[in-house]
Amino acid sequence: MKLVTFVDNRGWEHRSLVRDEDPDWMAPQGILRDPPNLDAMDWEGVKQDLHNALAASGLFTWKDVQVKGAEDGLRGAILSAMKRRLIALYREANENG
Repeated sequence: MKLVTFVDNRGWEHRSLVRDEDPDWMAPQGILRDPPNLDAMDWEGVKQDLHNALAASGLFTWKDVQVKGAEDGLRGAILSAMKRRLIALYREANENG
């Protein structure tokens, strides 16, 4: 089996397993090896966590974000808002897959 990357007609990148002798164009018919479905993410919870993390970091205005070192606070806020929920999606996909 070989892993082949393809882009669907909506622009989403996928990887799938196909037989070694199959041409790459058969990837859409292969066994998908995608990340978890992000539609299952609790986006309202992500927004709330991101808002709270930005507030806790003091990132309220564009001026706040432009201050030296603010990029780390911004990155940390984004990671803290998404990481836990994304890991949970991977765990759930692993248990169900």
